[in-house]
Amino acid sequence: MALVQDYNMDGEDDLQASQWYGVREATLFLVDATQKMFEVEPETKLSHIQKFFKLYKQILRQKLAWSMQDWMGVVLFGTEGSDANSTWKNIQSLHELRVVTLDDLQLVRKLIKSGMKDYQSMKSEDGYPLHDALTYAMDIFLKIKTVLTKRRIVLITCHTPKLADDEKHRIRSKAASLKDLDIKLYVIGLGNNWVHDQFYKDLEMLSRKTDIDVYRMTSLVDLVQQIKAPSKNIARLSFQVCDGLEIDLVVRTLGRKRRCLQTKSLSKATNQVLSRSTYFKGEEAYKKDSDSDSEEPDLPFVIPEEVNLETKESIGGMKLRFTQKELHRIKHIHPPAIKIIGVRPIPDDLFRYHIKRKYFVRADYGSTRKDNLLFFGALLNKCATQGRMIVCAFTMRMNTQTNLCYMIPNAELGGFYLSRIAFQGDIGDKSEALLHYDAQNCVTDKQVALWKKAIDRLDVNYHPYMFKSYKLECQIQMVEKYALDKEPGSPPIDIIEQSFLKTYKKTADLVPEFKNMYISKSDGPTKAKRARKNKET
Repeated sequence: MALVQDYNMDGEDDLQASQWYGVREATLFLVDATQKMFEVEPETKLSHIQKFFKLYKQILRQKLAWSMQDWMGVVLFGTEGSDANSTWKNIQSLHELRVVTLDDLQLVRKLIKSGMKDYQSMKSEDGYPLHDALTYAMDIFLKIKTVLTKRRIVLITCHTPKLADDEKHRIRSKAASLKDLDIKLYVIGLGNNWVHDQFYKDLEMLSRKTDIDVYRMTSLVDLVQQIKAPSKNIARLSFQVCDGLEIDLVVRTLGRKRRCLQTKSLSKATNQVLSRSTYFKGEEAYKKDSDSDSEEPDLPFVIPEEVNLETKESIGGMKLRFTQKELHRIKHIHPPAIKIIGVRPIPDDLFRYHIKRKYFVRADYGSTRKDNLLFFGALLNKCATQGRMIVCAFTMRMNTQTNLCYMIPNAELGGFYLSRIAFQGDIGDKSEALLHYDAQNCVTDKQVALWKKAIDRLDVNYHPYMFKSYKLECQIQMVEKYALDKEPGSPPIDIIEQSFLKTYKKTADLVPEFKNMYISKSDGPTKAKRARKNKET
């Protein structure tokens, strides 16, 4: 048994087509290799460039483990040396922009262990060849003939260089030309003392179709998660406010579900994936197994009649009957859109009932409607200031189910959360449990104070990416062991178990108070009765 990922085995034609077409992204890192990037911080005892390559190693590990066909590459600029047979000075390509391989991971590991000894910064402190680096990155993308769903250049730096106005104008013009090639530029600053200068803001806005009103600074954490588990645009819909008034929206996912590696059977001789088949016995096999001397006569196979279902109420003076097949075909067909039904206040326990994953709705920046972005921004700010959410009917695609949803405003992110409304059938009935504890009508100040004390102690960042999957980390370690042919290291740390132990220590002294307050002696579980053994006399 081995841990592998699904891949296409339909034939050579499909394999060749998948090399040119498919869902893949390309990310090229432009890493500043000047002297300030090599300065070691006293707190972490690591330089900024070492921090980046440690983060880049994590991205490569996940891409390789999940067998993702995304393209990645690293280019260093501001180095003393240059590539062989290259006219570009002070620019070195660490590895080409292509599908990530195990060789790339081994190269990054050697660089981290050696402390970047083979790469030295340029001696001139005033030199900052950012214009040449952007031009070099553009040439790399122009040479690629493969279809890529997203192209991005990520500039990694830790300081704002002192450049002349003419040089800044050249760099801004080069960043603006990235928009014509559908390449987005992201600027990531490392270090606590780095200031997001207006010069870098201009570069990001010029390379994208982004107005100053909707521009937001790129976060390192968000960008890394977008590369590792990217969110996608799943629909472009019209938002029907009323008759004759529509705006264009984009529905996006909030992330990607964690996937563990699948287990498949491999042949010990050839290491090929073995396919599983299911066989059913025919009538002759059953006849052989049955007793030939049976007195019961062989009865013919009877096909039961199709059951007709009848409506409970009369429609048009008569009750309608449907077969099961006809009943499944009955549905309300609506065109793909989001239609407003009403507006209601946002409750305090809004996310109490979570039944489906939530989407995120924002304005379509590429819409040709007049004042599309202006109207959406006004609606978002109005709902956020007044604490209101929109009740709507959401239909994603043609001939699909229409769901009732809440549109919950989030002015900081510039859009609405789209949450499906929970019905009574989706949620278990908790009335008996609440009556058992009799907690509705007898809440005391002492209980409220105890709960506040517990909440204050458990106030931590519960972001999902702070808690890594222990099972997935073990599987990635196993894949690296066989792929890199190395000895297994120490097992990964179970972060979830550690967080549970820390939480238990924080609230250990409060547990007896909760037990005395809510669990009475009479309501406790009854002790199991043991059967007594009679002693033989």
